[in-house]
Amino acid sequence: MQEFTTPLAQQTIQAILTPALMISACGLLLLGLNNRYAIVINRIRGLNDEKRRKLADPEGIDREYVDALRFESVMRQIPSLLTRANYLRRSLIFLWIGVIAYILSSLLLGAGLFFGLDAATLAVWVFMAGLLSAAVGVVFALLDITLAYRVLKLEVDIY
Repeated sequence: MQEFTTPLAQQTIQAILTPALMISACGLLLLGLNNRYAIVINRIRGLNDEKRRKLADPEGIDREYVDALRFESVMRQIPSLLTRANYLRRSLIFLWIGVIAYILSSLLLGAGLFFGLDAATLAVWVFMAGLLSAAVGVVFALLDITLAYRVLKLEVDIY
């Protein structure tokens, strides 16, 4: 085990905390995306429920409703909302992988210093993998944002 001087201790703490700061950044993204994901899922459930209620009783179907634009809108929105949910799910997965990589890189740096292991290179590669994973998560979030506008246009343009 290495003996610490004040400057070395400060550098060690800074090196270990840098990935932790990235965890906070990803945490903020995850919080927002998790809320968006829940909203999209609830919207899908609501539209499916509306569709089921109208189709449940063939004699009770209001033919005007079936022919109405709302039914068409619901039918067109559901596949797009499922795609959005998939983008958000992927975004959340990649951001969580990034968080795990940041934690692992901090642990590797700490273990390297406390147990005399040469883990610095591995810690940097794990940290970079976390950055890449977080970037992929952000790309999926951008895809969701793009598709969200298209879904909104499906509902607005139909009327």
